[in-house]
Amino acid sequence: METGRLVRTLGRYARAAATVGIALALLASCYIPDRYEAEIRLTKDGGYGVTFLGQLTYAPLFGQIARGEIDPEKAAANDKMIQDQLKRDTAFKEVTPLGKGRYQIKFEREGRFGGAMQMVNFATRNQAIFRIRTTEDGLIQVNGSGQGQLYADRFEEIGLSSQGLLRIVTDVEVLEHNATFVRASRTPGFTQYDWRIRGFRDPPPKFIGRLAIDPRTGVPAYRGGAVNVDK
Repeated sequence: METGRLVRTLGRYARAAATVGIALALLASCYIPDRYEAEIRLTKDGGYGVTFLGQLTYAPLFGQIARGEIDPEKAAANDKMIQDQLKRDTAFKEVTPLGKGRYQIKFEREGRFGGAMQMVNFATRNQAIFRIRTTEDGLIQVNGSGQGQLYADRFEEIGLSSQGLLRIVTDVEVLEHNATFVRASRTPGFTQYDWRIRGFRDPPPKFIGRLAIDPRTGVPAYRGGAVNVDK
């Protein structure tokens, strides 16, 4: 009887430890956007542009500071290191530290998809808040990471929040989306899709469109040299 109770107790501890481990692993690999306005511009021939104005929080450092797990001197050194890493990407036009792993960001990036299975990530190549990618069948997709919705309780426990506006302006043929609002853009022939993000529990943005085919050749109109896409 005692052995069975011990096994059950150890099992509960193991499950709790696994849950904490998953949350810490997540916090160790992500940026959180807050108080932001982001715009993605997509053209049917494969052109794209990304603009982000707002805050990015590096969750691992913010969590360590919130839980009192790091001394101020080391926290300041890590803060500076993260700031320097962001600035190495020339798309980060401004990176202003706000303390506790938070940064006021101005990000601008433009490029062109030159074929299938190419992608662009924001905020960094390895840590995507949202991802733009092309598929083998001529589609272009934009997806939020979904991490905020999955781990909302963990993020909120350490005092993180995420609110903002994501906008896609495009002339592609749209097949699917979950935008909050849709309206005609000021640019003729383009449509504007808005997502008002009010917290971690909102569904992650999702958008699928079809890129253009050149009527003269029957091949994708976006074929050609790719510019500023992630490998």
